[in-house]
Amino acid sequence: MSTARATGAAVSSDSEPALPRPALTVVVPVYNGGEEIVANVETIRAAIAGGLPGEEIEVIVVSDGSIDGTPERLLAARADAGIRVIHYDRNLGKGYAVKAGALASHGSWIAIVDADLDLDPAAIPGYLALAREQGLDFAIGSKRHPESVVHYPRSRRAASWGYQQLNRLLFGLDVRDTQVGLKVFSRRVAEDVFPLLLVKQFAFDLELLAVASALGYRRVRELPVRLEYRFTGSGVRSRAVTRALWDTAAVFYRLRILRTYQRKQALLGGGSLGPEELPLVSVIGRSEDAGTLDYPRLELLSEHDLDSGIHAARGEVLALLAPGARPAGNWLSATVPYVARGDAAVVVVPALAPTSSSPREQAAAAVLEARLGGGSRRFRYLPGNVRTVSDYPAESCVVLRSEYLEARAAGRGPQDLVRWLADRGRRTIYTPDASIAVAPPRLWRPHLRGTVQH
Repeated sequence: MSTARATGAAVSSDSEPALPRPALTVVVPVYNGGEEIVANVETIRAAIAGGLPGEEIEVIVVSDGSIDGTPERLLAARADAGIRVIHYDRNLGKGYAVKAGALASHGSWIAIVDADLDLDPAAIPGYLALAREQGLDFAIGSKRHPESVVHYPRSRRAASWGYQQLNRLLFGLDVRDTQVGLKVFSRRVAEDVFPLLLVKQFAFDLELLAVASALGYRRVRELPVRLEYRFTGSGVRSRAVTRALWDTAAVFYRLRILRTYQRKQALLGGGSLGPEELPLVSVIGRSEDAGTLDYPRLELLSEHDLDSGIHAARGEVLALLAPGARPAGNWLSATVPYVARGDAAVVVVPALAPTSSSPREQAAAAVLEARLGGGSRRFRYLPGNVRTVSDYPAESCVVLRSEYLEARAAGRGPQDLVRWLADRGRRTIYTPDASIAVAPPRLWRPHLRGTVQH
């Protein structure tokens, strides 16, 4: 019988046995899944496990800023349901959720399926078998496959056809349908392509296939799907179409003109680490939120004094949380590999205003996240692009313990840690693939003070 591994937030010892790679990771993005979300995930898991007898699978459900109780239901059920859960407090789009799940995956192959059961998850084992047999990079569902069973309004059929013709012209993709939310792809794609992706919502599927093709991952096979849409409205919304076309143009500009994706590769270092390679991480601050972290080897320290916590830590990597900061579930899985591989001494992430912020906090966030209001500091408060930074507040960060102890001995604190390390040739990486939820500072005086300091 297939099994799935659930990752908790317990303290792990250095003698813990190595965990094998699952055959398949299934990533399920969801936003406000309602009371049926746990049952839907169990249905997905059972349908896939039934088609892969004797093989280990893991299921990662990514809650994209849900505010209807979805994360609480999933976290309460994760042990019994055999799933991993990643939640963050800001709705960032389906593409961001899929990317977070894929980057946290451990499987030799990765599958994507929507949580609403519009698409039949029982097709995934067949996709995987064909991908293995033919050595594919992708096995993807297609509404335009002659064997697909699709109930689909005519207006959407016409829009889909036109969009695919545009994609063929701009990117040379020999794919008739890029947009179906049922895909299987190889571990190599997860490690080489997903870290480069930027589109968070409307053109994510296209970006994935276009960037993969540009990097040489062109072995793609389209396969039939069974699709029963549950439409809440009719026709194609003009705003969604406009946004999708804008994002498509942005992908073309970054890929063909700026060559952004190619240049980003230099920052990404080696591949992902297997579960057995992950170091022990000592979490200092807000230990009550550590139960939401999707990371297998944690040491939770409750010391209120930072220096006491650091000296008591056993982990070679420290995860520091500022007062009031709430980490995304993938905070450690997205950041620790950079320091564990030696790519960086410190890793920082954007600080997002949670969806549940007060109107005053949301107004402050709107200013900080705007190009005019935030300026060059904007990427601190809204996911941007992976980059090396030389000046960044590090109240919440992942850092090598040895580097932090050296900085503290020199009298440096979180505000000037990154700058001090940069002066000594140490590297700090900013990654948008995780986040910290924290109420933004009030607008005028703190904002102006922060701008002057920057």
